[in-house]
Amino acid sequence: MAAFVPEPIDSAERLLGDAARAQIAGRDRIRLALIDLLLPEGRRLRDIERAAAANLLQRLVATVEDDLRDRIGQRIETRDPVLAAAISGGAPPIAAPMMEHAGMLRDAELVGLVLRRAEEHRLSVTLRLTAARMFELSTEPPLIDMLIDDSEPAIAEAAMAMIVAESRRIDRFQDPVLARTDLPAEVQYRLIWRVAACLRRYLIDIGRLDPAIADREVGTAAQALLAGYDEGSTLEGRAIALALLLRAADRLTDALISRALAEGRVALTVAGLALRAGIEFGSAWDMMFDADGSRLAVLLGAIGMGSATAADILFRCVPNDMDPDTAATRIEAFMTLDRRRAEETLRPWRLDAAFRGAIDELEAGLRQ
Repeated sequence: MAAFVPEPIDSAERLLGDAARAQIAGRDRIRLALIDLLLPEGRRLRDIERAAAANLLQRLVATVEDDLRDRIGQRIETRDPVLAAAISGGAPPIAAPMMEHAGMLRDAELVGLVLRRAEEHRLSVTLRLTAARMFELSTEPPLIDMLIDDSEPAIAEAAMAMIVAESRRIDRFQDPVLARTDLPAEVQYRLIWRVAACLRRYLIDIGRLDPAIADREVGTAAQALLAGYDEGSTLEGRAIALALLLRAADRLTDALISRALAEGRVALTVAGLALRAGIEFGSAWDMMFDADGSRLAVLLGAIGMGSATAADILFRCVPNDMDPDTAATRIEAFMTLDRRRAEETLRPWRLDAAFRGAIDELEAGLRQ
């Protein structure tokens, strides 16, 4: 029996259609995650990645709460030592139960970031374990080591800064961490003020503190916490800074991006793809962690990624639960994909995120 050969036009058309549908599926995934992650423990789905995401969210809120409680305790210590000791003691949690009960954790952007961090950790660990075995058989140093020792001082400095930012995202048990300072400014702003509102209520209702005093002390503590934030020092910011320097030196090549991914430098990979495609970092990240690989395939086609390199990237990013035959079909479709069509499919993602969101919201409303 002759081997089945997919029809080039049909497979490419299907890939473009699947990419468009995946955009809607991506939004639905975050909406469903809002429900799933915040269910009581006994009703939460027993999926290892979702459990990791839920843990990340809880730890993030607890970290912000602990930081604010310490600052508030120091401010009211001379006025009310007993209340100061209670607020800065660290246990039991104050803000997290209130926020969950009030629905204040149902923030689609925050949950999306938590899911992103869990997925990044899973992929990074897998790739770095594989890369470590390869380095044992190779005399060539890792890419990041080469960049740190680069003859161009700016590139070497940017590479080191990215490594430092990466180190903040793993705890001493090698579990993933999502630091408050790695959140976008708007998300961090909302989170800190929501936690602050919960602590204010505790001070007034339980601590019997005068509302005017509580407003002043909690507000001052929150403002101080926000004042130390530098969005450029986030891992995303550091990765983009390094990728910009590499692009300026004409070194943001297919080979470099592929090698960064192979060695588990996921943020640098995403930054490189985003700059090459002219889209936002977050959009490139969503495409890279696409549930079925269609958007990533279209992204790689739109930037003119070579077939062999694109196939390698697509295989490395295959979700654990994807059938190998499905992954192979995706790559076959990529081989027949016209770059012009891929660029046209990618065009909406080159719009401002707020504009794109408004268009999606309008279309959804009109359909209803």
